[in-house]
Amino acid sequence: MNKKAIALMAACVFLLSACQTKDPDIKETESVGEETETTSQLSGDYYSAIITDGTYKTSLNRGITLGLNSNVNLKAFETGLMDLSQSHFSPDSYYFQEGQYIDAETTSKWLARATEKNPEGLNPEDNGKLEPNERNPIYLDSLLEQNYMVKDGDGFTLGGISIGLAMNTVDYYTQKEFGAEYETKISREELLAEGKKMADKIVQRLRETEGVGDIPIVVGIFEQSTKDNLAGGVYISETISQDGATTVQDWKSINQKKVIFPTSGEESTELSSFENFKSEIENFFPNLSGVTAEALYTDDQIVNMKVAINTQFYGESEIIAFTQNVAEKASSYLLPNIPIEITIKSVNGTEAFLSRKSGETEFYTHVFD
Repeated sequence: MNKKAIALMAACVFLLSACQTKDPDIKETESVGEETETTSQLSGDYYSAIITDGTYKTSLNRGITLGLNSNVNLKAFETGLMDLSQSHFSPDSYYFQEGQYIDAETTSKWLARATEKNPEGLNPEDNGKLEPNERNPIYLDSLLEQNYMVKDGDGFTLGGISIGLAMNTVDYYTQKEFGAEYETKISREELLAEGKKMADKIVQRLRETEGVGDIPIVVGIFEQSTKDNLAGGVYISETISQDGATTVQDWKSINQKKVIFPTSGEESTELSSFENFKSEIENFFPNLSGVTAEALYTDDQIVNMKVAINTQFYGESEIIAFTQNVAEKASSYLLPNIPIEITIKSVNGTEAFLSRKSGETEFYTHVFD
């Protein structure tokens, strides 16, 4: 299912929504002396966001992470948890708010190694060994909390919490300060086992947090991609704790993967259609500096594609002509019946954006001034 809006600003809709309090579609309510309102939905695939006293509340643990390896991991981690949450907390009846129950200090303690001084650490204690296959690695790299609110009279109350656990597939480390970088590889089986143990501890701690009570808590395990991987990671397992349970069981596997074209090395109909598209637009403008695509697969079926085109030209007429050509060739060569986004960039930034929803044949296009 395509959960991306046509406009480029959709990626930051919740940050921008704090500036939309005068929109006529906003619903205003009162809650405990505070003026509470919600943004209008861009579509049924989005949550309306909670605004309090004209301000968008950012996460209490924003920016607390051990790495996340890349910006693509960060974006996939956040948007993936929101996508996963929709099967538990429908956008039709729930409202979005960034995490307000796990603060920065608590997050820092949980992400650290377990020690006598920090028994709350979720990562294993340091065993003192330095060799990649002998040391205890850092498994948990980042923790994300999202709150899902329900209407309650004139205000809103907590209806559900989603927790994302970003787990390392490779733990990068140095044996001494400013020394060479080493890698401890972590198998998926080991990653899942450690993530599930951490999930139990986190749910138990949240149950003891004031205001959480016995609301549903969703936990997703996110498998990070490595530093040299252009694609972001994916969620590989999820569960839900209901009725005040202090542990989680009945984990559900999520069969997803991301593939980068044309470097995937796997022959497929998708790769062939992309290479034909790439060849056509490179013939139109031979001085392109790069054309790649990120394809998301669920249960081995492609579900969406994001194409990035980097250009070396700057003229407005060139950009317009090229965008028109890209729209034509994309309709002819890229796979039908899946959502596709295409971003055209130069050294000046984003020059144009094209998108097509599932089932549509024509691309929406926008050229930026």
